[in-house]
Amino acid sequence: MQRIRKRKGWTFDKIAECTGVSKGMLYRIEKGETQPTITIVWRIATGLNVSFSSLIKQEAEVVNIVEQKQTPDLEEDNGRCRLYLIFPFDPETQFEVYTMILRPGANYHSLPHLDGVREYITVKAGEFEITLHDKTYMLDEKKSIQFSANVPHQYENKADTETVLQVIMYYADEG
Repeated sequence: MQRIRKRKGWTFDKIAECTGVSKGMLYRIEKGETQPTITIVWRIATGLNVSFSSLIKQEAEVVNIVEQKQTPDLEEDNGRCRLYLIFPFDPETQFEVYTMILRPGANYHSLPHLDGVREYITVKAGEFEITLHDKTYMLDEKKSIQFSANVPHQYENKADTETVLQVIMYYADEG
């Protein structure tokens, strides 16, 4: 976040105004003193007009073999929704890839993303419901979905088993 903030020439006041996240929280996040929730990272990304993973990525190498971490990069809904970054945002491809694991009972509400952001979700294991606007879709291992992510959307696992999602976020324009 510091790199992006300095590149844009923004103060914590400006970021707080654009994201709805307090200056104190932004400062603690930038200094590594606290781990934000998925919702807070999305708010910051949307307010800064940058990709989600640009706020949590590590520098990429020419060849990058990724093994899922034991600890998620971010958690939400009391740990029932866990996010593991696989490939951070790449300005050449305009996308990022991560795995989202929804434990039984998980209910994650996502804020709208910027115009031009599309989500591509493939169910790798289990099943879940996704609600876009007021329409709900049930997806299982035989289904995938893609949609414009500039609307509120909700992921819910009503099953008794864990659901594993492969998520690709495409950013039409990294601002």
